[in-house]
Amino acid sequence: MLGTYGGRLDDKSTTSLLVSDTIAIDAGNILSPLGYEAKKINHIFLTHSHIDHIVDLPFLIDAFFVDRSEPLNIYGLKETIESLKDHIFNDRIWPDFRAILLPRTGEPSIILRDIKPNMEYLIDGVKLTPFATNHTVASVGYVIDKSGKKIMFTSDTSKCADIWNILNNDPSISSIVIEVSFPSRLEKLAIDSGHLTPKMLNEELENLLRDDVAIYINHFKPDFIETLKQELSSFERTKKAIILNDGMLILL
Repeated sequence: MLGTYGGRLDDKSTTSLLVSDTIAIDAGNILSPLGYEAKKINHIFLTHSHIDHIVDLPFLIDAFFVDRSEPLNIYGLKETIESLKDHIFNDRIWPDFRAILLPRTGEPSIILRDIKPNMEYLIDGVKLTPFATNHTVASVGYVIDKSGKKIMFTSDTSKCADIWNILNNDPSISSIVIEVSFPSRLEKLAIDSGHLTPKMLNEELENLLRDDVAIYINHFKPDFIETLKQELSSFERTKKAIILNDGMLILL
């Protein structure tokens, strides 16, 4: 977990998950923890277009395009890719690296690729399957399959029945990384912004019909860390959840 928070403050970084040396999900915090090792990443799968999940994309390609021998492939829903084209790689906010060729190979520096929910994408021996989630913009989570061992990463979401349907019907998924962003007293704000509170997650977990799924929680808004920890420990279904921090490793 390169970044696990829903905002930046002090040493807290925004969302990014390193799946393998060459694959990441989201780009909220890639360069700071990986440094020059980040040039090995050739594939970034995005969950949605919000800035805390894409902020390192422009700097990642800018830092290493001279040394790269392969394009940086960026995957996302059609709506997410259109947002990158319109608002980031547009020669106004940032150069359009689609039109800047790699000096070593003459290939484009980046390639933006549309994905569709429930389609499988096999990259460097890792299978990623996006599924629709419930956020304020078009968004997906991913089931990550490495040699038959699977973990679910929801990214930002409010209540979402598909999450529990997938988990209940696929016993090979051993873990879920799900978000909690705001204290329960701010439930309206959470609903309006497409997020969860501890109370909402405890209610959602009623839909999980398995008792063998490890539950990891990320995306705390930094201002509420201690409150969220206390609340999660007070609810029956969330008290054993593991709260993630930047740099933590999840073993399949």
